[in-house]
Amino acid sequence: MSVLSLSINPASLSHNFSLLQQRCLGTTIAGVVKANAYGLGFSTVVPVLYRCGCRTFFVNRLEEGKIVRRMAPESEIFILDALIDAEDIYEYKNNRLTPVFSTIESLNRYPDEENIAVRLDIGFNLAGINAFNEASLKQAVKGRKVTLLMAHLSCAECPDSPYNQKELRLFSRYAALFPDARKSLSASFGLLLGKEYWFDIIRAGAFLYGSKAFPQSQYVAGLTTKVGWIRWFDAGDSLGYNHTCVLKKRTLVASLLTGSGDGIVHKQGCYVDYKGIHLPVLASPSTNYLPVDVSRVADCIQVSDEVDLFNTTTYTPDDLASDAAMGVGADVLIRLNIF
Repeated sequence: MSVLSLSINPASLSHNFSLLQQRCLGTTIAGVVKANAYGLGFSTVVPVLYRCGCRTFFVNRLEEGKIVRRMAPESEIFILDALIDAEDIYEYKNNRLTPVFSTIESLNRYPDEENIAVRLDIGFNLAGINAFNEASLKQAVKGRKVTLLMAHLSCAECPDSPYNQKELRLFSRYAALFPDARKSLSASFGLLLGKEYWFDIIRAGAFLYGSKAFPQSQYVAGLTTKVGWIRWFDAGDSLGYNHTCVLKKRTLVASLLTGSGDGIVHKQGCYVDYKGIHLPVLASPSTNYLPVDVSRVADCIQVSDEVDLFNTTTYTPDDLASDAAMGVGADVLIRLNIF
């Protein structure tokens, strides 16, 4: 059994969803719960959002959609990576899941499908139908009833990027071809770019779980582990594989009982939080251990003490993401592998 403890605050999740609704009146706020609800667990996140009135969800895979359907019976669930291989369209119909067509090939395999959702690639260049080949796209959707047209901004986290306006113009041009379809361009960071980016549905992922970029939002999750081993080392001693971490001074080192196998992102330059005190990570983790300099708390820290890898107040997922040079707090959460 893992000694890791993931704590989720349902009230904060509810608060964030309500905050998004108030900020974007007239626009549907959809819950993005891909990758096991950003690593926080379907069973924890989906029922809370459903009770808050969330009735639109996005996931990546068919199996994820089936799980969400059981927890959100009266909701619309879109599967982003649908029908990429030889999946049976009836799996979607039987579970009342809406496949999002992201390739022309899949559109051609299911020519009789009505009320379809289509994802365009307008510059993200990882998924979606190439919006720069207008002739092929128009031919693929000719005569089809498109009820949702969506795309993903490539640089929404960078509000000054010229790509945002460029991609908005391209998406708007296609949107005009489908006047009866709902439109969805923005995920969380896109809503900060202005109302012209909102359209009908905002796919809220990162901001649901707390973000410093979204004022008044609250961080939802904290992750705690335990001290497994403590020992003093002298200057010149090394830690871990291949002697890559050489200590520069006498140091009290604690091995925390967590590592890369749990999906944590800590490395040198990051911290953990021990009773409100930030302690520096000394090296990248092994599969099961994370070395930390605990010299500052040598007089009180003990084996089996709890240490926060991140929390909702003093060392948040955004703080960790910044120290790890890896994006935003949601990127920390979505990597978790502790269930």
